[in-house]
Amino acid sequence: MTDEQKYLFDLQGFIVLKGVIPQEVVNACNAVLDQYENMPPEDYPSPLCLGTERTEKELYISNIMEADSVFNALIDIPEVLEVIQGVTSGPYRLNHTYTIYRWGGGYTGLHMHGTPIIPKCQYHCKNGEMVSSLTKAVFPMLDCDVEDGCFAVIPGAHKSNFPKPWGGHPDENPVLTPIPAKAGDAIIFTEALTHGSVINLSGKPRRTLYYCYSIGYMPDWGGQGLHFSPNVMESLSEAQQAILHLK
Repeated sequence: MTDEQKYLFDLQGFIVLKGVIPQEVVNACNAVLDQYENMPPEDYPSPLCLGTERTEKELYISNIMEADSVFNALIDIPEVLEVIQGVTSGPYRLNHTYTIYRWGGGYTGLHMHGTPIIPKCQYHCKNGEMVSSLTKAVFPMLDCDVEDGCFAVIPGAHKSNFPKPWGGHPDENPVLTPIPAKAGDAIIFTEALTHGSVINLSGKPRRTLYYCYSIGYMPDWGGQGLHFSPNVMESLSEAQQAILHLK
């Protein structure tokens, strides 16, 4: 992790890595995501499940990594893991994965904040060492601009000492900053950061994968059905298995 990346992550709560996923991997992932877009949830293989109820504006599928081995390539992207190591300052593990499909009018409400502290999702920095207990890599599978309802944050909110004075709707937050990105990019942020999305006004589909890395001793998230199956290790390399193991 470079000094510039450390400075920006501590300052903003996120950084953007451009073009870290090869196009052939993006294409392979999209081919599988195409299959799941209209698949009835009862046909999902275990442990895939709906993370939230499906609507005409959104589809959230938990544990997407186990849908197909093509998703394994995203576990250990070197540029991403360098950042994860740098902001965890100790052993880390891949804790859970999911995907969100989004269509016209949809958005993710703003959530998380530096205050109050949530132990599973906290950030602090002391003597030049950052500790983000849960850090997420956002992988757009389609180019996503502001009008497409891109990821958005309140920069620096992961260190705020006062309650957020606005509600959860994007339009209620005057300091909300959209983070447009292209397929193949990675947005890496601490879960303590206030984040969500802007509203999809274009009607173009938004399709995003989330790979979520925690401190090494944190068990699988559990909520929203987020957990790895007993068979998850079968298709992984030894190096990838080590990334999933509890430390």
